[in-house]
Amino acid sequence: MATPEDMARRYAVKRFIPGQRDDAALARALEAARLAPSSFGLHPWRIVRAEDPQVRRAVLDRAYGQEKVVTAGHLLVFASRSPLTEDDVDAHVDLTARIRPLDEAAREKLRGTLVKNVLERHDAAGLDAWCRAQCYLGLGVFLSACATLRLDAFPMEGFDPQAVTRLLGLDRERLTAQVLVTAGYGAPDDAEAARPKVRLARGNFVLDAGLPTTAQA
Repeated sequence: MATPEDMARRYAVKRFIPGQRDDAALARALEAARLAPSSFGLHPWRIVRAEDPQVRRAVLDRAYGQEKVVTAGHLLVFASRSPLTEDDVDAHVDLTARIRPLDEAAREKLRGTLVKNVLERHDAAGLDAWCRAQCYLGLGVFLSACATLRLDAFPMEGFDPQAVTRLLGLDRERLTAQVLVTAGYGAPDDAEAARPKVRLARGNFVLDAGLPTTAQA
């Protein structure tokens, strides 16, 4: 788990050492993301690795020319399921039954719970938003793991999600690109590394809950 010191060290990398990779560290960070919290365990998102230089150059054109897309050692696409369907629910029930043996009654109960509390609780837009939120849970765990492993990682929303989705054929897998993540090692002359981190003071960030007082007539 990333410590405050790990998180204080990480920064918004502007320039990476071109092509410097760490496949072992990346594999561990990806495994941490796989094990990230997921509501009902449904895991309605995936991580897509973009390793091919030609693919990365094509992504660059859809990421407003941000050079780190092609210079960083690794490029990943975090993508959410869209749309989530009963087929996904059935696949999750089957997976659960293989890992935690369930009788038929337990299978049907689990399926009914998922349909009621996920598919039927949201309209199409709400379900997409729910899947996107799950994707960001995994992103947070991934970035935290990278910080612990001293692998520099930079999440990017500055790209055309629909264009990248079409480019990589993610729509054929019922996925929508949400975030690009470049990873590797920051260049020694990246001025961003030396800048103080700007965050709220602790007293303004962690608030104590209380019930509102009601004025008596």
